[in-house]
Amino acid sequence: MAGYALFRGQAACNTCHVDGRGSTQTPGTGGDGHPSTTTGTDTSHAATVNPLFTCFGSANEGLPLNPRVAFYYETTPDFFGFTPNPFGFGYRDLGLGTFLRSGFGSAPNPDATLIPLAPSVDGTFQVSTARNVAMAPTQCPTTEAPGGPNGFFQKEFFHNGYIKSLKQLVHFYNTRDLFAFPVTSGHCPPGTVEKVNCWPMPEVRNNLDMTTGNLALTDLQENQIVAFLQTLTDGFTTPFPNRDTFTGTCMFGGTASTQGNEFLIPTPPLPSCASAICGVAPFPSPPIP
Repeated sequence: MAGYALFRGQAACNTCHVDGRGSTQTPGTGGDGHPSTTTGTDTSHAATVNPLFTCFGSANEGLPLNPRVAFYYETTPDFFGFTPNPFGFGYRDLGLGTFLRSGFGSAPNPDATLIPLAPSVDGTFQVSTARNVAMAPTQCPTTEAPGGPNGFFQKEFFHNGYIKSLKQLVHFYNTRDLFAFPVTSGHCPPGTVEKVNCWPMPEVRNNLDMTTGNLALTDLQENQIVAFLQTLTDGFTTPFPNRDTFTGTCMFGGTASTQGNEFLIPTPPLPSCASAICGVAPFPSPPIP
């Protein structure tokens, strides 16, 4: 229950990943004399929603650009003459902002009255449910390295797959601003480890969610939240294929904190955001480089 108390207390996960209760909690005092949400009193009240662990809203959590996303390299025509991304690394994913503008790659916005709101949601993406976030096939039954005797199932988190484990996910929310560096992925300074004590700059800095980024969680508390998230696997797979049909390979070794770092590649020098992305009215404010 310690992880659940943090989820709806100090970490404020419940603000967006709504569990059916509010996030209000009166802090108690820990053994070190400092405020503690795990010993506090829950003063929230039951909400009129089911525990779906999402608010169905959108947010910009400040994810770095992920240079391993194949889309950045799809710059030439395919067999049918279609070029998925003529802008290469000049593409910026504005998320909901692009949709409201009916921008590049987006279907037409069905409600023109929402177009003026685009700058206020640039860089935001749908808040996904936390349910089944730890689901993995029984052959490799965890998402976290090193995975034990059966290994682990490599997943990717957030809209661009930059985060590779639940430990990294919670650590990102906890320390994004504490270990912020003005670099792109693959260029953290010597003496730092990317995703441990170095977070590259956000792909889109507009509309950042500032309720996260420096939560003052300990390593133990991060692990407690991960343990809670692992309880949210409900076992329902319909209408999807049975999860036991996984035919891939389980992975072994490493740590959840640095999981996937062996596949990091340096982000190339970024050109300015393409005008077809960032030059569509109403313009992003402030302008996106």
